[in-house]
Amino acid sequence: MDNIKKTLENWLNQLNSFSFKNYEELPDIELYMDQVVTFLEKQSSIFQTSSLDKQITSSMINNYVKGEVIQAPISKRYNREHLAAVEQVMTLKQVLTIAEIKQILDKNYNKAVEKADIFNTFNTINNDKKSQAVEQAFKQLNNIDDNDTYGLMKLALDFALSANAYINIAKRILFLTRVYDFENTENEKEKEKEKKKDEKAQSND
Repeated sequence: MDNIKKTLENWLNQLNSFSFKNYEELPDIELYMDQVVTFLEKQSSIFQTSSLDKQITSSMINNYVKGEVIQAPISKRYNREHLAAVEQVMTLKQVLTIAEIKQILDKNYNKAVEKADIFNTFNTINNDKKSQAVEQAFKQLNNIDDNDTYGLMKLALDFALSANAYINIAKRILFLTRVYDFENTENEKEKEKEKKKDEKAQSND
């Protein structure tokens, strides 16, 4: 590698132009597991740092199904809805637990009128955030000389710490909403019990 900075800049340009396919562009035929993995590997190849860095495997997908993060395949075949869900999990699993991802997806899709719109909106937001990050990276790289590994390491640390701060905030939001939803559910159950007790008392009178 002759010029680390130039190599990084080339990758940033590729990253900036990358996007997961919108819902309508996903395969409209049902796929078996090996076909799903092959498709998603090609989609996410830009994020791989080595041949050993697997973004998606059949075991991962099976775990998502077991964890009820995505729906079970139909006759061992996966449709567009499955692919869209797996791509969202692939994106979010870098920063959130599977349980936290499930919390987000359940909330979004429970309120969704059209699931394609939810996925496409997710893609749009993801692309916007990615473009902002790439723009910031280029600004910081202007102050770093070619092959200045110390300067690049400081930049990596800066981005890592910024990411960690945002992750902590996201996790706290998810925790608070979980507690709120749980308490609301328990309150509703208690109200329902009281209502049944009152109805039973009135019928006995």
